[in-house]
Amino acid sequence: MTETVELSASGRRGPLTFVLVVPRGDQPERIPIDGTLLVGKHGENDVVIDAQGVSRYHLEIRAEAQRVLVRDVGSKNGTFFGGARITEVRVGAGASIRVGGPAGLELTIDAAERPTMAPSSADRFGPLLGRSRAMRSVYAMLERTADSTATILILGETGTGKELVAQAIHERSSRAGGPFVVVDCGAIPHDLIESELFGHKAGAFTSAQSDRVGAFEAASGGTLFLDEIGELPIDLQPKLLRAVESRTIQRLGETGRRPVDVRLLAATHRSLKDEVEAGRFRRDLFFRLAVVTVPLPALRERGEDVLLIAQHILESLGAQDAIDLDGPLESAMLAYAWPGNVRELKNAIERAVHLGAEHAIPMVPSRPEPRATAGADAPDLPFKEAKEQIVVAFEYAYVKRLLDRHDGNISAAARDAGIDRNYLYRLIKKHGLDT
Repeated sequence: MTETVELSASGRRGPLTFVLVVPRGDQPERIPIDGTLLVGKHGENDVVIDAQGVSRYHLEIRAEAQRVLVRDVGSKNGTFFGGARITEVRVGAGASIRVGGPAGLELTIDAAERPTMAPSSADRFGPLLGRSRAMRSVYAMLERTADSTATILILGETGTGKELVAQAIHERSSRAGGPFVVVDCGAIPHDLIESELFGHKAGAFTSAQSDRVGAFEAASGGTLFLDEIGELPIDLQPKLLRAVESRTIQRLGETGRRPVDVRLLAATHRSLKDEVEAGRFRRDLFFRLAVVTVPLPALRERGEDVLLIAQHILESLGAQDAIDLDGPLESAMLAYAWPGNVRELKNAIERAVHLGAEHAIPMVPSRPEPRATAGADAPDLPFKEAKEQIVVAFEYAYVKRLLDRHDGNISAAARDAGIDRNYLYRLIKKHGLDT
């Protein structure tokens, strides 16, 4: 039977970063707990402890929001907390975990406030545009890392502009004069992607009529951008890992390896941490790619940028006067959630230029009275209308409870919900709530 001990989380507010402290002679080693760490004596572990009583694979340690989950994975001599042998325990900063028996090695969980970076004063970075704090925080990261050699992992929903970020990084780097090569890992058939990345020799397979240069070689001297890296088949990930680590590749059909000189960028709409936990993505490859992680906010999280971007799109089309962004269209655009993000906004503006402002976005009908049984009548409605009813009712109930919990304090409520304050204002106005 699995014994789970639940401890109260630390009372500290704000983002925390947890650290595993491992005794190593006179100087303890401090290891950031980012995702899940596997601890044990075998060399394949993330944290190798060659001490008496420690099993080959001893325990897992995983960081959560305000605590750390420690799980024994079937060790021989056990994992101990507070003098008791445990199977699973959640602990906060300052906790001590003993491995290898009651007299074994003591590991400590430490924590510190996660360092924050001041937002940039700029309102754009290359083709990226936005004055919101969320985007200026992205610019600050890009300004510091663009002209480095660091591998960067760009995270964001579909349509947030991940390829634009990669191109902007390339253009701000010392490699700007070299090639910028893009490989969409989700758009290439499984049996062709290895050749696409690494190239092949004539005769390597039936259709290989001549030698082919892969993306790594094509990007030499410049930047290679692997888009949708989360779609890369698991059996190809070890080969990519070796290329990333050694900066050498092996063409299909060849026995030797070729050196390549590339700056590597990758992007995905998936949570790679979740993919690692599910066994669909290699942990070692994830850490190699995520040297610097740049999370892109969704457009709904930076609503104040919507009109700014829309105006820029109009100007780029030479249609500044084609539609009026004020009045009803402005209200509708600010209230809409933009599930397709900036890509959907661009399509909407182009559509409005040709068909008229009323065709810019799906106009949301007036809010129905919220009910606890918002979905009860769903089978009697078309899917889209039923979904809108449920979403509207959810928004109303969520925002109302949020405001009640914070006594109408907009800033506190927005921080608690993890959304932009201006977006919360629009939700309040949309649903006619009183602050």
